[in-house]
Amino acid sequence: MTHPVLQFEEMRREAMNHTDLATLKKLCDPKMIYRHSTGAIDDLTQYLEKLETNQVKYSNVVFQDMTVISPALGDHKIAVVMGHMFADVTKPTENIKIRSHFQTVWTQIGNEWKLLTVHSASIGH
Repeated sequence: MTHPVLQFEEMRREAMNHTDLATLKKLCDPKMIYRHSTGAIDDLTQYLEKLETNQVKYSNVVFQDMTVISPALGDHKIAVVMGHMFADVTKPTENIKIRSHFQTVWTQIGNEWKLLTVHSASIGH
């Protein structure tokens, strides 16, 4: 069985590919923290601002080998998703091919899942 949070990960991937800031904002908890594979850390406002001002532009984003861990916690549901991300990233001074492990933490609110954290680690070239 496929975990429902994977639908939200797919929406996140598509939003990254198309710089769809409205969808990214809707998917994220207001307190979301994003640790990039470079080690840089952004809160939601900083992350969206970098995308809006083209400091960072994603393309060809692919998520692979995803595993979901979703423990039973009563009414409060969380899901941890681990996988690999491959993407082209354009910055004002360079173009980068990203190859990273990622871990995201999501919490369920009603029928929707909200992204709490992203943690990426480079797997080299």
